[in-house]
Amino acid sequence: MLGLLLLLQMPSDIVVTGQRLVEAQAECVQTGCTPLRDAQATIALAEVQFRDGHYRDAKRLLAAAIDRNEKQAAAAPRPVAALYEAYATVALHEGDKQTYRRAVVKQVRILREHLPDDDPSRISGSTALGDMWIALEDYRQAEITYRGIEQNALASGQDKAAMLAGMKRVWLNAARGDERTSIELLDQLEQRPLAQNPGYQTALRVLRLRLAARQADETEMTRLIAELGQSGGKEAVLVWSPPYGSTAAQAASTDARTFGGGDLAAATASDYNSIRWADIGFWIRPDGRTEDIEILRGSSSKTWIKPALNQIAGRRYSSTTGQDDGQGQYRIERFTQRSDYILPIGSHIKRRIATGGYDILDLRQAPADPPG
Repeated sequence: MLGLLLLLQMPSDIVVTGQRLVEAQAECVQTGCTPLRDAQATIALAEVQFRDGHYRDAKRLLAAAIDRNEKQAAAAPRPVAALYEAYATVALHEGDKQTYRRAVVKQVRILREHLPDDDPSRISGSTALGDMWIALEDYRQAEITYRGIEQNALASGQDKAAMLAGMKRVWLNAARGDERTSIELLDQLEQRPLAQNPGYQTALRVLRLRLAARQADETEMTRLIAELGQSGGKEAVLVWSPPYGSTAAQAASTDARTFGGGDLAAATASDYNSIRWADIGFWIRPDGRTEDIEILRGSSSKTWIKPALNQIAGRRYSSTTGQDDGQGQYRIERFTQRSDYILPIGSHIKRRIATGGYDILDLRQAPADPPG
């Protein structure tokens, strides 16, 4: 998972050099450049803006780049699809769910229409529509989408895309509490010829261990964490995490509804929530436990992020004992308070309103150079 936007599906040996990001991006705007160079310069600058909490600026920057390059999708599908993917990610965190949905659909369409079936970018992007429904919290539609992708991929001989969609279905059903279906699906995946490939064999084994950990007690959890560490490589893998708790405001509204009162958090015409974000850093120790959890930076208010701090503290990762220097691994994750543009009570104008929960992004990738 890329550090900011899950987006750069382009050759890694082509980079923007010799100019600072703002100048390089401005050159593409003023005099034009190839879609690849435009995408790299724009996405890199948008990443800096996003990291600094300027979501709307990053969103506008990416929208303008799409306008410049979308007609080149047939000739340069990867850069244009990457722009849509970046645009979708920023829109999701900014709370613009309609734009997020449209951008994901465009990204997937470009990859399907202009790349061969076995292209890595098309395979990795094949489940993006299902991922979109999960982000929009429509889990039923996500299952339908993954199932359709899997069936179509199998029918057309796209074994890798089918396996990816199948593994997504396994974990989605487990997350929905349907352990029986998830195990049955996993059993079926392990019978496919592709499951004998060492890479997929390991991935399926890790998935089975993670499913087992969901029902394990502390003793069994410790054993599974050690076993998963032996199977999953050097990177710590999330095995189990507790649910997010409620903020004080959410708890008060829940209590009010329980006793017949109204929703204390219901949006009114005067409400408008600004973007709230925080970068949380933490260590994953070799035994899989988290330590030294701290807010590194973010928007001014911090009360909304307390449930996330507690949730990270309760996570369990796979063991990396003997695979590093003994310190473990350091992670930084961007948490954005989930929001949406809705019509509040007594208003005809959509406003950004916090809807509860978080949109989360892994920020382990080093940030791009700062703008000049």
